[in-house]
Amino acid sequence: MFRLIIIFFSILSLGFVQFISPANAEYPDKPVKLIVNFSAGGTTDTAARLMVSKATEILKQAIISMNKPGAGGTLGVSYVARAKNDGYTIGTCNMPAVAIIPQIREVPYQPFKDLIQVCAVMPYEYALLVRGDAPWNTWDEFIAHVKANPGKVTYGSVGTGTTNHLVTARIGKVLGLDWKHVPFQGGVKATAAILGGHVDIINNTAASVASSLRAGKIKALLITSENRFSLTPDVPTMKEKGFKFSQISYMSIIAPAGIPDQARNMIEKAFKAAVEDKGVLKSTGKLDLHPKFMSGKEYQALLQNLSNEWGGLLTQLGVKVQK
Repeated sequence: MFRLIIIFFSILSLGFVQFISPANAEYPDKPVKLIVNFSAGGTTDTAARLMVSKATEILKQAIISMNKPGAGGTLGVSYVARAKNDGYTIGTCNMPAVAIIPQIREVPYQPFKDLIQVCAVMPYEYALLVRGDAPWNTWDEFIAHVKANPGKVTYGSVGTGTTNHLVTARIGKVLGLDWKHVPFQGGVKATAAILGGHVDIINNTAASVASSLRAGKIKALLITSENRFSLTPDVPTMKEKGFKFSQISYMSIIAPAGIPDQARNMIEKAFKAAVEDKGVLKSTGKLDLHPKFMSGKEYQALLQNLSNEWGGLLTQLGVKVQK
């Protein structure tokens, strides 16, 4: 009888150890999924994959990138928001997906409740671009064309509610332009549209068009972000052309709210190392991408400010705001 009791408690102890082991396992003890919220080959996807190689070294686990593009980046973000908050599903996020688009239309997540910003890893670099064989070689020439052809000129973006769309619309409002917006599902499709002659001009990122710029298939008329592109050093920025604003957006790493502190800290540490890695910076620099780290706490505060700022501008741009 005593022997049976010993066996019973031995089995019970073994089961207890097996039960508590996963909870106490060192993070990460299996691969981590990274949901990229834009299409393969675009700026976000390219930057993420370059950073992942270094972040994987720090985590000592594979980071598996999966593309879930669409709806201005919100489809991928909603996937992360609904995921289990154990640190094994994280994602990339563009600023508008949390600070702008939820003010315009319903999204299946509450950006400041269902998600946490682990860290920001890169500001995006933007320009207004036309086909290489377009008859306009300067921004002023293009604007003269738009004014001479009211209602006929089209501009493309990576989605309604993105800064690509809204900053271009804001430019139009300032200059009194009558032109039409055509949204696309990500930077790759927007690039294909301009190359195919389906729109007259697009607002897109440097990485999405780098090869086409080098080949002369696309030319930049105006840099809408803060600094000139190294690929097009003679093309002026918006501020140099007299605008009082520029296009500001960031790529960040997000996770579902409630992620364990240990996991959050490890992910932040891994991507900080990636952003500051010389090899990563060399590779991204060739594409006019310039990673820059910002802590999750600091970026969260910036997002709230940007959300408030855009909230005041949307109605001025004729964009319907959700009540």
